[in-house]
Amino acid sequence: MKRRVLTVILALVLAIGGTSLVLAYVKQANKRALAGQKAESVVVAKRLIPAGTPVSTAQRDGLLQSEELPAASIPADAIRSITAAQASLVTSSGIQPGQLLLSEALVPASLAQESGGIVVPAGKVAVTVNLCLPEAVANYIHAGSQVAIFDTSSQSASSSSGSNSSAGPTQLTAQPNCSGTHQQQGHKNKTQLVLANVEVLSVGQAGSPPPGASSTVSTTTSLTGTSSSSTNSSDPSTTLVTLAVTQTQAKQLIQLAQTGLPYLALLN
Repeated sequence: MKRRVLTVILALVLAIGGTSLVLAYVKQANKRALAGQKAESVVVAKRLIPAGTPVSTAQRDGLLQSEELPAASIPADAIRSITAAQASLVTSSGIQPGQLLLSEALVPASLAQESGGIVVPAGKVAVTVNLCLPEAVANYIHAGSQVAIFDTSSQSASSSSGSNSSAGPTQLTAQPNCSGTHQQQGHKNKTQLVLANVEVLSVGQAGSPPPGASSTVSTTTSLTGTSSSSTNSSDPSTTLVTLAVTQTQAKQLIQLAQTGLPYLALLN
């Protein structure tokens, strides 16, 4: 009888001891997990910040705000608070709402001035394409937008039937007619994605003078001695879209603009 009682007591002691050890281990594990999840303050974009925006202007206009995020999820180059030196810099690319402000995204204002008001991201080049209004998302895109670029190509009757013989041009083009249907040179059309995610640097109407430039007035004199003047005006049916792309993407984009039918789609 005494042996049975001792056995029961020993079992209880072991159970209590084991439970205490498990609880202590869990507590230490929680402490280690919480240490990695310690919240730190970082600067994020409250609203869209276009490329070339001074940091001081973004602060003044309420485009930036502080948020608490887990320390383990914050990149090393994330900005915790704006310093006086950083306030004099400008954004090198568009910053989307909710996006972290990174130190590599800030450059001296002289770079923006040298590039005519836009800042080309590192490793990228700026390429401008002339698009009809629907292909430019009806002017709903702006500096900082992210777009996908599609192309519609056409196959000739002979190529669609499997023949290797040449049958002349096999491309559609948006250039000849922005006021009506596009010229179709083939029989079997196919639309495909060319570039999945491209940043828009600037948007403007074709024929518009650059910022700060005056419109050009030309004067002509007829044989009868009368003269007339005309002012260059922009074409409302076409839009110039400047995009930031790599050199490889620039080749694709230029060829597409010259021989294909570029079409933009606005991303979230």
